[in-house]
Amino acid sequence: MVGHSERFGPGVPKELDRYLIPSEQIVFMLRRHWVVLAEPTATGVLGLIILAWVSNQTSGLFVQILTVLWLLLLSRLLLKAWEWYDELFIATDRRLMLVHGIVTRQVDIMPMSKVTDMRYDRTVTGQILGYGKFVMESAGQDQALSTINYIPDSDLHYQQISQIIFAPSERKLTQKATAPGSRVPISEPEQAWWRRKN
Repeated sequence: MVGHSERFGPGVPKELDRYLIPSEQIVFMLRRHWVVLAEPTATGVLGLIILAWVSNQTSGLFVQILTVLWLLLLSRLLLKAWEWYDELFIATDRRLMLVHGIVTRQVDIMPMSKVTDMRYDRTVTGQILGYGKFVMESAGQDQALSTINYIPDSDLHYQQISQIIFAPSERKLTQKATAPGSRVPISEPEQAWWRRKN
């Protein structure tokens, strides 16, 4: 994700120009909550502590094996951090998108018009740390994007998505009422019965 979008402005990666159409408006764009990196980070730190303790007690082949194992844990942490940074969850006025993958780039899409219901879950940990999970239900077949977990500021983003999904008819009515030339001209026939003179 090098560079910024010319179409959507600073802060929006240039890559999104390939996936978004010009008339779409970005409602929000975010990365998953940092808690997804907690387990790999804790594992890496714990591995380093064990390696340091064993190195003080002994030396030789066992320490070398532990060093290799810790380097694998460190590589895993770096890979998870790269995946986290490279993954974007985007909501536009037309669809939800999850852009992810390092080697193979994938774009999961759920059109807003297909969402029939939306569930919002927050575990105890999620309430403490400030993240939640969205579960979308759609009419028809299973969609590529149905569950999005570890959403930061989930209360705010839930309200933003709900406003798009569940209030489109109100927006359409408002747009029609305010649109110029929205009235349909009515013409009456000249020979209508109420115009005839006896």
